[in-house]
Amino acid sequence: MGRIAILLIIIIIYVFPSAAYATHHEDSWQRLDKISDEALQLAKNKRFEEAKEVLDYFANEFFKLNARERLQSMDELRAITVTHEKALKTITASTLPAEERIDQVAQFRLVIDAIRSDYQPIWTEMEQAVMGALQQLEDAVKKGDNNHFPTALAKFLHEYEIIEPSVKIDVTPERAKKVDTDIANLQTEQFQALPQAKQIEILAQTKADVEALFADVKKDEADPSLWWVMISTGGIIVATLTYVGFRKYRGEKQKTHAREKE
Repeated sequence: MGRIAILLIIIIIYVFPSAAYATHHEDSWQRLDKISDEALQLAKNKRFEEAKEVLDYFANEFFKLNARERLQSMDELRAITVTHEKALKTITASTLPAEERIDQVAQFRLVIDAIRSDYQPIWTEMEQAVMGALQQLEDAVKKGDNNHFPTALAKFLHEYEIIEPSVKIDVTPERAKKVDTDIANLQTEQFQALPQAKQIEILAQTKADVEALFADVKKDEADPSLWWVMISTGGIIVATLTYVGFRKYRGEKQKTHAREKE
């Protein structure tokens, strides 16, 4: 059995040569993720000065851990930079409402989670808030309530703004651009001048496009390449165990046959 254990270790090392690097990479981003979450929790408790200190600490750790080199694109770096700067700028702005400051930190925290998480990022948990605001907008149009429409639109735009940087990290550019176009159309004077039936039609399409953002991410399908590696590794291990077991069985049978002759 000692030979089997050694053989299995060699196989695993051969198939997963980057295991040590992957573990280090995950540890680094797990640390940054926890720091961003701590900043958000402090902000939610309205401990804004402490939240700012944690945001500053994040920047130091980000460069210390060389996290920039592990990002997959410049878009990810831009999302981190922009949301971090916005959070720092607003967190101690006493003239701003507390909720607005909290939302800016939340936006930053969601970006870090989106970069770190392969499946089910936190921003998908805001589906109810985003779709609820969009439903209120649709209701205002159906009722012909022009007074409530601007308020409902502002609410929807605010909810979507919080998740927008994270959305653009996790979904395809085509999906994100489609929603950007929908939202831009809702804010035009031309939309206001359209017949109610046409407005409802446009809102229905917007609703479908926004729902698709969440649906795509929630599929939560494992990477096919990962499945291939797992199946290949399992096949190699099973084949190895089968071969070793067969040799052991044949050796025992030969010994038994020899004893019978004697």
